[in-house]
Amino acid sequence: MELLLNQLSEQIATLNILLMVINGLLHIIFAGAVAKDAGQLTKLGIKPWLVSGITWAFATLIGGVLIAGLYWIMHHSSLARAPSRESP
Repeated sequence: MELLLNQLSEQIATLNILLMVINGLLHIIFAGAVAKDAGQLTKLGIKPWLVSGITWAFATLIGGVLIAGLYWIMHHSSLARAPSRESP
């Protein structure tokens, strides 16, 4: 029984390491995509919201998909281009 528990423990540890590596790769990929997009926006004369493009990329490197999603919502969704509610 102890041998079985040790094997299971090793498999769980290996799976945990694999998931951490995959998560790290996803963070790097999304951060690269955000950096590339922020650079393209800058070339078009559009400044990123709140902070610079490199800061968005670094935040995505740390925060992953959630920060990349927030970046997309703020820069590319229909919410980013919502008409202002000011009266004429």
